[in-house]
Amino acid sequence: MALEGELVVTLRCDAQRVRGVDVKSTRPLLAARVLAGKTGAEVATTIPLLYSICGGAQGAAAACALAAAGATGFARESAARDTGVVVEALQEGFWHLLIGWPNAMGSEAQVTPVTAARYQIATSARASDGTDLLGDAAAMRGLAVSLGKLAERAIFGMPSPQWQSLADADALAAWAGAGATLPARLLAHVLAGATPRHHAAAKLMPPPRRDLLLQVIAPALRDDPAFARAPLWAGEPVETSALSRMREHPLVAAVDRTYGHAPVTRIVARIAEVGQMLDVLAGGQPAAPRTQSVTLGAGDGLGAVETARGLLLHRVRLHDECVADYQVVAPTEWNFHPQGPLVRGLADAAADDRAALLRTARLAVHSLDPCVACRVEVAHA
Repeated sequence: MALEGELVVTLRCDAQRVRGVDVKSTRPLLAARVLAGKTGAEVATTIPLLYSICGGAQGAAAACALAAAGATGFARESAARDTGVVVEALQEGFWHLLIGWPNAMGSEAQVTPVTAARYQIATSARASDGTDLLGDAAAMRGLAVSLGKLAERAIFGMPSPQWQSLADADALAAWAGAGATLPARLLAHVLAGATPRHHAAAKLMPPPRRDLLLQVIAPALRDDPAFARAPLWAGEPVETSALSRMREHPLVAAVDRTYGHAPVTRIVARIAEVGQMLDVLAGGQPAAPRTQSVTLGAGDGLGAVETARGLLLHRVRLHDECVADYQVVAPTEWNFHPQGPLVRGLADAAADDRAALLRTARLAVHSLDPCVACRVEVAHA
């Protein structure tokens, strides 16, 4: 049983200008009901069946939460778990840039490199005898090399380090204008219609360090029954995404200074993060761990995982080694909050006609990458 549902984004328009945005989610929050009374081992088996998107990250978040709560058989820290999240996020990055983004813009997708990346990951992450290789540094370096070659041809059009060294927005525009790859050509189109910085954008989520998770997230999970449906960071809507993680990357920061927290900046952050994750897989050190286990109390644990789409939270309370309560807060709930990044980003957007307005909205939705299907509608204000 998958907990799918969908998002419906309604643009309330007047004269081809957005006067308001409504977001409705039909995704059921049933984790507590489905997992109640289960053991840690049963939770670990059930979670991947509930979530078809980012199943590896969901499993990692569950394992982190169970470990923090003291469940038997779950390691608190795991390098292989962190690597698994990076590998899954890389796979999502290929899909996002070569299939999802073209689809959102009405262009032809490039399926072959994505299929090749998935094959390389499937054959490199597990040996022929079924042994898990995520903790094998040599296997992961080999995977980084093969994925790096794919990314050089299909995404960057040059070695990743060379792309990472692009100095500013002008250098990025020149790369896009050369059109050596599908993402370059799509980005050139997006840049042609991009507007200067939007000051009303939602803030970026602060780096979710352990102390902040304890100070900000733990009380909200404990005290606010509506938190999982519409989460706030210290009372404010925030964006969690590749942009929030990559904000200090020189090129991303330069684009952000010009365009703000807009679709074009999120796309550049996604491309930059693909390169960063390849470096991590090759043996480099990430800026921060992708997975965290945070003990909130006796039998009470929080798992925090930086997925491709943003911060994922699992919180579990155990009684006699069985689940007494379970909460899941997905990146989609942060980014599609009723006063969040999507709503603020589309406020007062304008276009020449309804079709152009829909394209603008669909690009904004895609740049925030919801983990459920999303339908965009236009209504009169």
